[in-house]
Amino acid sequence: MEIRELFLENVRKYIRPQTDPVAVKVVYGDDEPPEGAIMPKDKYGYPLTICQGVSAARRMGLTMVFRMEDHACPPALCAMGYLPTENLLAGKVTIPGYAGNEEAAKKIEAANVLLDKAPKSIWLAPYETATFEPDVVLVYGNSAQTTRMAQGYAYYTGEGVKSNTLGRLACANYINKVLVNQEPTIVIPGGGERVFGQTQDDELVFALPAKFIETTAKGVEAVHQAGYARYPTGFHGITAQPKMPGKYYKYLMPKE
Repeated sequence: MEIRELFLENVRKYIRPQTDPVAVKVVYGDDEPPEGAIMPKDKYGYPLTICQGVSAARRMGLTMVFRMEDHACPPALCAMGYLPTENLLAGKVTIPGYAGNEEAAKKIEAANVLLDKAPKSIWLAPYETATFEPDVVLVYGNSAQTTRMAQGYAYYTGEGVKSNTLGRLACANYINKVLVNQEPTIVIPGGGERVFGQTQDDELVFALPAKFIETTAKGVEAVHQAGYARYPTGFHGITAQPKMPGKYYKYLMPKE
């Protein structure tokens, strides 16, 4: 069984996310975009946020290609290397909405991973139908599902999965940070992704570098087979002895 098929089969069977895992590829060369891919500026006449592109891939099955002109979010354009970062890193767009002073604003922005070189484009597609090999795979799910993904990763690596969330610029975490550091991360989507990408309040992002796809898929299955942790969560009370109000037995049950 090839790696992609293994990953999709195990994630669907043991994690059961509501939306498709998303393949992400950051392209620096002259690779031709996938056939039939949507470039927002050409297709719609206006740019989109990249989190809208992720949602279009995972919810609608679309393949999206984001060039510089396809990005609608200026902070994301800075994070992806398309625009100068001086004002971003100085905290000018963070005060007062996300920071109470200049020092805090600078620390917030410095915590983001910014790409040194702008890619030619960023490709997004449902992992199942992607015609390219991804750099990163994104799995959206609730906290229990995300925990199961972390258990799968840890099964063979012995390492925990870090979470890095500043409440904004989630794309810089689940794409840039994972790509640069080659470590999985759990990201709580920010306000922009909820407003524009329609990401739900209970959703987290498990972002996985491509090199861990196979071992994580096998780990997810192994943990399930061991029986200690499964999704949906098996509640002990389901098979516990039920206790009803005393009068139910007194007036409704036959006397022994």
